[in-house]
Amino acid sequence: MVWDGDCEFCRKFAERFESSADSDVEFIPYQSLHKKYPKSPKLDYEKSVVFFTSTSVTIGAEAIFSFFNVIGKKWPKKLYENFSLVSKVSEFFYSCIAKNRRLFGFFSRMLFGDNFMPDSYKISSWIFCRMLGLVGAAAFLSFWVQADLIIGSNGIVPFSENLTQIESFIIKSDLDTSKWLAKPTLLWLYNSDLWLNIVLLIGFISSLSLAIGLVPHVSILLSWASYLSIASVSEPFLNFQWDALLLEVYLISILFVPWRVFDNKINIESPPTIGRWLLWLLVIKLMLQSGIVKFTFFDVDGSNTWRDLTALEYHFWTQPIPSWLSYYFDALPTVIDKIALFFTYICELIIPFFILLPRKMRRIAAISLILFQFLIILSGNYGFFNLLTITLCISLFDDQYLRKLNFSSVVNGKPFPKNYIVYKKIKRGLSFLVLILFVFSFVVFIGKDLKGNRLSSSDLNEKVSVLEQKILGFSQTTRSINSYGLFRVMTKTRPEFKIELQYEDSLWVPIDFDYKPNYIKKKPAFFFPHMPRVDWQIWFEALYYEKLLSDPFLLSSYQNFLSTMVSKGLKLSNISIDEFLSVKAKKILKTLPPAERNSYLNRLSSSLNSYLGHSYWFAMFLSDLTDKKSSVFHNYRIKDNLDIIKMKISLSLFTFNHNSKNSSNWWVIKNIEKSAFTIEIQ
Repeated sequence: MVWDGDCEFCRKFAERFESSADSDVEFIPYQSLHKKYPKSPKLDYEKSVVFFTSTSVTIGAEAIFSFFNVIGKKWPKKLYENFSLVSKVSEFFYSCIAKNRRLFGFFSRMLFGDNFMPDSYKISSWIFCRMLGLVGAAAFLSFWVQADLIIGSNGIVPFSENLTQIESFIIKSDLDTSKWLAKPTLLWLYNSDLWLNIVLLIGFISSLSLAIGLVPHVSILLSWASYLSIASVSEPFLNFQWDALLLEVYLISILFVPWRVFDNKINIESPPTIGRWLLWLLVIKLMLQSGIVKFTFFDVDGSNTWRDLTALEYHFWTQPIPSWLSYYFDALPTVIDKIALFFTYICELIIPFFILLPRKMRRIAAISLILFQFLIILSGNYGFFNLLTITLCISLFDDQYLRKLNFSSVVNGKPFPKNYIVYKKIKRGLSFLVLILFVFSFVVFIGKDLKGNRLSSSDLNEKVSVLEQKILGFSQTTRSINSYGLFRVMTKTRPEFKIELQYEDSLWVPIDFDYKPNYIKKKPAFFFPHMPRVDWQIWFEALYYEKLLSDPFLLSSYQNFLSTMVSKGLKLSNISIDEFLSVKAKKILKTLPPAERNSYLNRLSSSLNSYLGHSYWFAMFLSDLTDKKSSVFHNYRIKDNLDIIKMKISLSLFTFNHNSKNSSNWWVIKNIEKSAFTIEIQ
């Protein structure tokens, strides 16, 4: 192959082609051709490349196809020879590029850098596995320290009661489904706190195993099964997007990591192309959906703070659990907020498309998104979510870039055993199947996001295909092919519950949450990468209660729901509408006309069902406080030597205090009087 040695653009291609030729083809610049081969023909080598074989001489696009034919890629040459349209189009584009090599050379530097050598991702895949293992270990450990409080036998929503209810419902309804599909969890095997801790231990150890590279595919499979097992029985505490993202990353990473006993720095394997692209597409989906929903979802009053560039005027103090750093981010000038918003939109709506471009653009995407995630880590508390996203972005870096950053170089070792080829074929088949499911669901999710929450009648009546139902049903069951999009609608207020207990000595003592704002002078905590599930969930419950304040019926029925559940110690298995009707209410109902009575009972029944679906956990949490269960006793420092006779629940509005005259106060608190109600403890 003869090429123009004075052309940088040509040199890059020559290096790329030579790397794939395995010494079967000699590459020589035409400036040196006649010194080495004096009898070589005099051709216009500066105009186009020339490819010599023992039987032919070809130039231009045909020379390129002839080269591919020699190294074993025969289909381009066959297309060129058998279809005139292919040959004419190929030569036309080759001629355009050859005549404008300086222009294309400029763009090549912009997109590829200083060479066209094939990209490899061995180092980044090795780092990705380690980081995913550490993130998984942090996720399991964070939940483990809360497991007894949340789903243990003395917890808020014991997993044993959850599974018993599911099994009973399947039997009573005579459903043709397996309990394992209804709740895919290993906790079906044994109903005990010991087994719960064993499942968490398996997940934690398998995460550490992944971090050191020990049987990475098996480690990820065990981590996925363990996390799915606890997520399935921890509603609503593990229904967040980082939990869904972790499960999806686990599922895809099984197809990305090497299927071998030990993945060390020696003989690092290139990740499979489909597995790598699945991770990249996941980054695109995560970012793109998060950006789209900010512009297509509107508040009940029709406002959209993302569109009018006011979202960050609220975000830092209305986010679920701000940190003390959030206070200082909130104090930044408005112009900085606007710049930060534009940076957010660029990272979520433009940068993801850079991932589809050549290596330099992917590097820019990775660096931008990692910077974006670091800023989010500094400005709020989102557990391991941002660290997991950074881990995903690591997979975007090619080996050339990481070697420049002095990361360890790849050492080539012994060839892989023959049976490893079988594993690769199995992995390729599974990867292709997951890719189809991923792309199909991705298109469906993006379509829903683009429609937003202002749906027309035609959108509401749109029929869902059987295939779409099956795929979305699979994603819901496994929680491993998901939709994303945080903060679709920015909250503009920060309601906080104040829960007080009155003991028999008549003193009222408030429940102090470790991570939530409770008092004016309480400094917001920074607890990355831990995720306090109860504190986080109470933020949602307070927002829910705040919405009910404008409707007297919903307000009173919600208060009645909590009061009855707590004072009577009701569980889901022994709930009936009669329990929520006082003797006085029953007498009044008897005096009403049948239509009015039925209307009231239907509305009450509907609201109670809604509360059971949304707030059952909160009622159980309040009951556990009054019952002084061991799980809450240790977490919330309840007096053990005195009986509780009353509970008071109220709502207050919190905002950051930026008044320099009273700088010791972190918060400004405004009480909502009509929100307060008292529960008599029987």
